[in-house]
Amino acid sequence: MRRTFAASLGAVVALAGFAAYMPAGQASTAAASSAPRARVHLVKPGHSIQKAVNKARAGDVIQLMAGRYDGGVLVRKRLTIQGAGNKTVLSPGKKDHCAKADQRGMGICVVGRAKHPVKDVTVKKLSVRGFKETGVFGYYTDKLTVEYVLAMKNGEYGIAEYRSTRGKFAHNRVVHSGEHAGLYIGDIANAHGTVVTGNHASGNAMGLLVRHARNVKVWDNTFVGNCTGIALVDDGQKGGQGNTAIWKNEISKNNRKCKAHAPVPALHGTGILLFGGDHNSIQKNVVKKNRGKLPYSGGIVLNRGVPPQNRPAEHNVVKGNHVRGNKPYDLVDESGSKTNRFHANRCKSSKPRGLC
Repeated sequence: MRRTFAASLGAVVALAGFAAYMPAGQASTAAASSAPRARVHLVKPGHSIQKAVNKARAGDVIQLMAGRYDGGVLVRKRLTIQGAGNKTVLSPGKKDHCAKADQRGMGICVVGRAKHPVKDVTVKKLSVRGFKETGVFGYYTDKLTVEYVLAMKNGEYGIAEYRSTRGKFAHNRVVHSGEHAGLYIGDIANAHGTVVTGNHASGNAMGLLVRHARNVKVWDNTFVGNCTGIALVDDGQKGGQGNTAIWKNEISKNNRKCKAHAPVPALHGTGILLFGGDHNSIQKNVVKKNRGKLPYSGGIVLNRGVPPQNRPAEHNVVKGNHVRGNKPYDLVDESGSKTNRFHANRCKSSKPRGLC
């Protein structure tokens, strides 16, 4: 399930809409015990991760050595998949097991069902590279943890979760994720505090996209050299987007040029971009030198949501940010609402005047 947005541009920003579409020998080493305990399944380079996953009991650890492995790994039980760092590399192989769950093109896919999420899966200390869709993908998950993962040159997203709660994306590096976002959270009325912290995203269309989701926490990340640093998007669906806290992030020089292609609009030179959304908090971030010539280029930019609802961005707080050197403005409020609060931001230019 991939979700992103489209826009048409006139004298001012006119969003055309948001589109939703589907993305397209190991050894077991465990001490005997009378009580069940986690077993460790050691998988050597070139051997099948999927066989180890199928063999494992809930709670087991799949330990990968440094080397290359086939991706397309489908997980439907509580497990930890752990590598030896960036030299443990998953790349596309001969068989895509994620296709069994209608999630083709993923490196590792964790797939549950409505009202029956897959719980407590951890993916850490490995690389996912060159997948057509997403490096690490969660769908109907609870407490999916992805940490110390290098997601590089994947076609849609680096790391993403849909319809999932209490996720944790921490200390990952997401680079060149193709047409969409390095990190993505979406399609959840209440994410129950999904955490995005300590990540570095560069070379993506968007560093982080939060779309049609609420209750997400984003802090201490670096978004640099993308087309847009962070995008919060109300795509017009019931429930909207909101209640997301963004604080103490560095968001700078997101000046790449991404051409429009369905369903994504052109993106260029924006630090933090809100298309609609309500009750979001943007505080104590460093947002600098994001420079572009699009109607929604600039430092921190608030716009209406998408047609036909065109819901305003309202009741958002923009406070205590260091917003300097952004073009055409440091702060922009074209939200369609007078309920947003701009307070104590260090900036030099705004539209309308007086926000700094």
